[in-house]
Amino acid sequence: MELGLDGKVAIVTGGARGIGESIVKGLAGEGVSVVIADIILDAAQELAKKLKREGARVLVVKTDVSRKADAENLVTATLKEFGRIDILVNAAGVVRDVKFIDIEEEEWDRVLDINAKSVYLVTRPVIPHMIAARSGKIINLSSRSGKEGQAGLAHYAASKFAVIGLTQALAKELAEYDINVNAVCPGILRTAMWEKILDARSERTGIPREQVFADVVATIPLKRPQEVTDIANVVLFLSSEVSRNITGESINVNGGGRMD
Repeated sequence: MELGLDGKVAIVTGGARGIGESIVKGLAGEGVSVVIADIILDAAQELAKKLKREGARVLVVKTDVSRKADAENLVTATLKEFGRIDILVNAAGVVRDVKFIDIEEEEWDRVLDINAKSVYLVTRPVIPHMIAARSGKIINLSSRSGKEGQAGLAHYAASKFAVIGLTQALAKELAEYDINVNAVCPGILRTAMWEKILDARSERTGIPREQVFADVVATIPLKRPQEVTDIANVVLFLSSEVSRNITGESINVNGGGRMD
């Protein structure tokens, strides 16, 4: 299937590693000029070097997505380098597995700021340019925890539920400008984020971390974890005109672990 993404310009927050890295690679492979926005500068620059050697057009902008000034600088730098913004992927995120009673206010704010407030901060300065172009694709990374809260992930679930609500509201507000806004809800992936979850659950329960992971995977109907490329492929689809009549959706990519 021809996605027709060649020549487009995309911003990917949290693009230095994990799901974000896979999305960056997928978009670059389709001929998209990609801006990697991440606070982890070394990893972002290393990824950019690799992609540039392969002929991709890539820009790295060190960005703390929880800061308004950084978000505005990101958009300014993108427009200066590439002159337009066709696709925005809000993929930056953090997680910590901890019981609700043990969540301190600082920790609550950190998770909500990076996972939810950042979508507001980064998307807001992008929207005027998409409205002027009367086109655009915004894809937000939520989670299966954005549809069903999990024990130990109260603040994470709150942030990811917020992303879905924001996605739906924006989809309705921006539809008249032919801007599609959707969310992707990953399931179980063996990323750095999940490694932290395994550490916490193993310590809390006394169950070996590999057994913790095996037990979680056993709950998935397809009996396998997801890969970062599974998520990236759906983002590519939602970034293209192939999906032009899909907006306001939160698409599960979880092997059947959550169905709706």
